[in-house]
Amino acid sequence: MRMRSTGLGKTELEADLVSIEMKEGMLLMNIQSTKPVIWHIRAGIQRKDIFKLIGAMLSFRVIKHVIGMIWGGNHPGPAEF
Repeated sequence: MRMRSTGLGKTELEADLVSIEMKEGMLLMNIQSTKPVIWHIRAGIQRKDIFKLIGAMLSFRVIKHVIGMIWGGNHPGPAEF
């Protein structure tokens, strides 16, 4: 996955999703960045965010895009996002 942050300027992080787990009412995503630095990043998805996440993942536009990613080969994506 690719990540950006306003705190890092134009720096783009490359990372891998390591695990997803439930802890104290949150869905925790553990992410390991690999370039240009090696960081362990955790994102805690709270109840109020779950509905937005599920709604987005079930939208026709996202499902169509995911299917294209699976069967369409490896595309590098936009140079800047």
